[in-house]
Amino acid sequence: MRIKNLIGAAGAALILASCATPKNYNYLQDLQNGQQITTPTDGIIRLQPNDMINVLVKSKHVEMANIFNKGLITHVKAGLADQSLYTMGYTVDPEGNIDFPVAGKIHVGGLTRYEAQEAIKRTLIDSELLKDANVTVDLMNLSYTVMGEVNKPGNYKIDKDAVTLLEALGMAGDLNVYGKRDSVLVIRQQGAKKTIYSLCLNNARDIFSSEAYYVQQNDVIYVKGNATKARQSNVPGNESRTLSFWLTLASVLTALGVLIFK
Repeated sequence: MRIKNLIGAAGAALILASCATPKNYNYLQDLQNGQQITTPTDGIIRLQPNDMINVLVKSKHVEMANIFNKGLITHVKAGLADQSLYTMGYTVDPEGNIDFPVAGKIHVGGLTRYEAQEAIKRTLIDSELLKDANVTVDLMNLSYTVMGEVNKPGNYKIDKDAVTLLEALGMAGDLNVYGKRDSVLVIRQQGAKKTIYSLCLNNARDIFSSEAYYVQQNDVIYVKGNATKARQSNVPGNESRTLSFWLTLASVLTALGVLIFK
């Protein structure tokens, strides 16, 4: 009877070991209800060399405004101009300028898209090219890349400000079961310099207090493989067992051996 009880207990221990949730699996484990954490940046995208932007200029002087609208197709309906399609953009050069028709070079490097709108508008007005200019700037080819142990690795478009790391990982289908949650790398290009950030998704303060909490254009997010993934790559057939499982199995078998053969 005692042996049967021990075997039953051993079976229960194995089930618990195989079903237990690792401590480093869940995100944001230190968050408390009502807790407030301040992020170091606002996440607003600032234009960099090689970024491309759409610039739409509107005015009551439609023909004059269209000089500045690259790729804009204007449909005329009942005598009214309908500005409906613009697909070509302006590329920011290495000095941070865009080459604008008639107005020449306008500096937008380091500006938000709202600041770029104002800079272009002010140039058109001050140059007396279009006194009632209304300018809209949209982000065009900005993106980030997610690699490693996520469900949908790839390149993702940035079409708005303040995209968070959690949103970026969500777009990539979240980490899979092999993703190492306590060491997610963000590689950020800043001119000729690359800055590496390592974040622990289990720790809210670590994420929210990082400069990498908000994704920037050209960021590379890399999710490392955990120990289980590493073992799979080295040991054929060992695809579904964790270290804790095998340690528990060994200890249970040892205990049973001692009881049976002593």
